[in-house]
Amino acid sequence: MGKDRKIDISLLKKLVGELENHLNVAEGIRKDEADIQEYIVEMSRAAGLAAGVMSEAALLIGDIHAGVKSVQQVSAKNDFLDKLLGGLKGPGTSN
Repeated sequence: MGKDRKIDISLLKKLVGELENHLNVAEGIRKDEADIQEYIVEMSRAAGLAAGVMSEAALLIGDIHAGVKSVQQVSAKNDFLDKLLGGLKGPGTSN
């Protein structure tokens, strides 16, 4: 992940939206006391989407970690260069 790349959560949003839709359908089936098999199928779809949300969230955590790590590496590199080149800049100068 580059320094200027934005983390994309559009897939996560879509998965959560679909999960919400399937849960609403399942709730409607349950309230209407329709076929229990249809309710179970709809809840299984929702469970699959929830697993997808978990997977995508894990990938999102990795993206966030990579973003934080890239900022820390740049900062550490700049600190090292400042220490290394500090004597060359002379006293009283700043970045």
